[in-house]
Amino acid sequence: MSSDLLDSILLPDEFTLRVASSEDQAFSEALFCSTREYLYLMPIPKPQVDLLLKQQFVLQQSSYAQRFPNAVNFVVEFNDEPIGKITLNQSKHELHIVDMVLAQKVRNKGYGTTILSAIQLLTKKRKTQLKLAVDQQNIRAKKLYLALGFKITESSDTHDTMIWTAV
Repeated sequence: MSSDLLDSILLPDEFTLRVASSEDQAFSEALFCSTREYLYLMPIPKPQVDLLLKQQFVLQQSSYAQRFPNAVNFVVEFNDEPIGKITLNQSKHELHIVDMVLAQKVRNKGYGTTILSAIQLLTKKRKTQLKLAVDQQNIRAKKLYLALGFKITESSDTHDTMIWTAV
């Protein structure tokens, strides 16, 4: 499935996707931590926050592996430099974005829109739907998804499930 997805997502030339390897673990963990910098504002020592983040990352990855055993982790590169990661799970009726994180230095530059638009195009060609869940506190991401035509279909205490279907 990974090569099927990899070959099917058409990105501009300066972008590439590659299947993540064990060498990408530290990069993936750093991306995870970059989305939780607010934890360093807590009144606890930095080494404890570092440990907490490492544990949360391990738990997140374990949860994803259990819930989406066929998901594929990709590293997103821009001009051959790793700038993010995306985890995709493909089924017969949908493509699910399990996780997507871009490095801080490339956020708000349109790269997320470029990547999501390419995945939407693939979803449209396959006549399936695109699904994701977004943390309700992640207002910027939620705003982007809504602007790209995603609709909220379900809400929990912490996350909104969103679906995009080609019209």
